[in-house]
Amino acid sequence: MDTTTTPWTNEQLDLFLNGHTLTMKPYNSDMTTFEEESSVWEVVVDGNVYSRGWNGQQTKWYMAAVAQSAGEISVSDHNFAARFEPAEQSADLDAKITAAYKAKYDGQRSLPRMISENPTAATLHVMPR
Repeated sequence: MDTTTTPWTNEQLDLFLNGHTLTMKPYNSDMTTFEEESSVWEVVVDGNVYSRGWNGQQTKWYMAAVAQSAGEISVSDHNFAARFEPAEQSADLDAKITAAYKAKYDGQRSLPRMISENPTAATLHVMPR
């Protein structure tokens, strides 16, 4: 794991907090082209950005992000180089992320799916690179 990354700035976190979706662009194995570009929901918990794969760990962008650990993301017309890793699996963190999804996406038809077991098992920690 690359420990040289710096945390998101407060201004960047505001973009994530106020943006409805981010565009996830994990690299292919050539590390220059993208596996796919997917608009995904994201939340901020304790200064960290997280996103969940709709189809659990079989979500195509999630698999590419975990395999390559790098790519790019876009939010609110801002582009960032990103590093990805599966989120720590803990009941406390899962509960915080689920609460953040409920608060941010309250009333959205897809919310029950995104806080269910399969997407929760595919929670990705999104960090600046």
